Amino acid sequence: MAPIKGEKTRDRIIEAIRQACDNLATDSKKVNLSIGGPNIIIRYLVLPWMKEGDLSKALEFELERYIPFKREEAVIDYHVLGKLLNNQIIVLLAAAERWLIQERVNLIKDAGLEPQLINIDAIALTEAFKAASPHAKGAVGFLDIGYRVSKLIVLERDIPYFSRDIEIGEHDIIQTVSEKIGIDFNLAKQWAYYSDDKIKEIAEVTKLTINTLLNELSLSFEYCERNLEKKVGQLYLSGGGSKIKVLLDALEKAQGLKVNNLDPTQGFRLSSSITAEDLKEYAHLLAVAIGLAIS
Repeated sequence: MAPIKGEKTRDRIIEAIRQACDNLATDSKKVNLSIGGPNIIIRYLVLPWMKEGDLSKALEFELERYIPFKREEAVIDYHVLGKLLNNQIIVLLAAAERWLIQERVNLIKDAGLEPQLINIDAIALTEAFKAASPHAKGAVGFLDIGYRVSKLIVLERDIPYFSRDIEIGEHDIIQTVSEKIGIDFNLAKQWAYYSDDKIKEIAEVTKLTINTLLNELSLSFEYCERNLEKKVGQLYLSGGGSKIKVLLDALEKAQGLKVNNLDPTQGFRLSSSITAEDLKEYAHLLAVAIGLAIS
């Protein structure tokens, strides 16, 4: 996650936040934030069970091994994700460079809002997955295919054991279609999402881009099986890119997994003002937001 460059860019972001709040027609000024990207360090540690005070001290000794930032330049936190067999616990250790946290906090305050919680994308997605209650057996993958970045989490019994960002997203696939076929980006998006008669052509021109994503997934799943003894048997999808037809087909064929689209609004009682059509169109975009709301 790079710094926001230039006052004009910053002003546009603030205006977009204000406009979104106006559209929501809410009086609340409190917001939860989520951050992700290469400036965020996430480690999953399996440790013997210990009291909270002892755990805090133990993690202090581990920081230099896992955190590449200077202690005074970082914001560091941890969370016990669950209790494992053999009297062990799994702990998520997270760190972000302090400038990144401060930049996001200032942005929200300048938009007239009050930040009350800062989460990381992986945990927000985990909360959304748990709330959707897909009743998955064994280890599963949850892939949120965003505009620029896809976020992968591997869970078992609703406990995350692994997560990573893959620097490939919806934009890369659509841009490839646009450039290879020689059509406008918006038309390429329409073809990728809705045009059944263009599937073969789109599959051919996006093969290299999609294979790069598939290879990254394979490497991640192999790591989980080899080092964590977690063999992924199912893959759940969310995010804008999850609706790209050729990507769904490629995932099912290449990974040998059962692939499902996750509706993160499952399990919630929704307002009567939300139509079934709106829900079908936008639900796949809401995983991080829903995870933040219930964090």
